[in-house]
Amino acid sequence: MLPIILGAIVVSVGTYLLNDAESSNSSARRRYDDEYDNSVDSINSSYENAQRKDALDKLFKMKRAKQKIADSIYRELKSDRESLGKINLQLKESKEMLSALFDKKKATSIQQEKRDIQANINIVMDTRRELFKVKDGLALGISGLKSGLEGANMQTKEIQDEINKIVD
Repeated sequence: MLPIILGAIVVSVGTYLLNDAESSNSSARRRYDDEYDNSVDSINSSYENAQRKDALDKLFKMKRAKQKIADSIYRELKSDRESLGKINLQLKESKEMLSALFDKKKATSIQQEKRDIQANINIVMDTRRELFKVKDGLALGISGLKSGLEGANMQTKEIQDEINKIVD
């Protein structure tokens, strides 16, 4: 009987140890699975953050480049507007000069003096024609610069909208 009792004890202890080992093994497996899942989540999160940061860096660089372009266009536009203002002032002054020359020509009766005044009138009129040509070209350039500035500003705004989408 003793061998049967000893056999039963050995079987009981063996079963207990086997169940305990299986229990420990499944517990270790669950811990491993949890750690693995956490690691995968952490890696994915780090990857997404890196992609987000890279996208933001690129967008900020693009935005700064567009701002520099817009600033450059604005400076050129401002310079051209100032030049246009100077041309308009010269046209006004030349018109007043023509008026004075015509009055002077009417007032004189000496033919040589009239010819000299007419020569001056012709010079002023040629100068005015050239100024009008420059003014027309400058006005077209200003129009193009305005369009370019609007486009650059619109692109900068679109980039800022993309930045806002990523940040929000």
